[in-house]
Amino acid sequence: MIIFKNEKNPTNLNDIEKVEKLIGLEFPNEYKEHILAHNGGQCFPNIFKFIEKGAETNSNIDWFLAIYDGQFDNLEWYVAIYKLKQKRLPINLLPIANDPGGNLVCISCLGKDYGSVYFWDHENEVDYEIEDDTNYSNLYLVSHSFKEFLESLSSETI
Repeated sequence: MIIFKNEKNPTNLNDIEKVEKLIGLEFPNEYKEHILAHNGGQCFPNIFKFIEKGAETNSNIDWFLAIYDGQFDNLEWYVAIYKLKQKRLPINLLPIANDPGGNLVCISCLGKDYGSVYFWDHENEVDYEIEDDTNYSNLYLVSHSFKEFLESLSSETI
């Protein structure tokens, strides 16, 4: 069971649709349901695993991003910085959480990997101003769905 704390005030479908319209993507239903139930915040357990360059590794969720008017861990702010002002993510990916090291957890909102969750490594960043959206060289698949992602969270590191 996952425990959430430090969530922001509840949001609604109109607020979610506003962000969807801003970026031209439709959030997967599992993620919409999560935002409606837990708008941002921290969770426990919070460790997730993925394969990076052939080796299993892990990171942890520091904060889930929230839809609210505040400054910190604001989903709209992350969208503005990582997608609108600069093209730091493929067009189909939406940042949904961050880790303590400035990396992101993202969810695909378009295409054949719709709903898949990825770890975005900022230290190997791709310049999408010159690269196409198929370059996932700094992205690592964590799970094929948001539900699977949440179910995979643990308190154990590798």
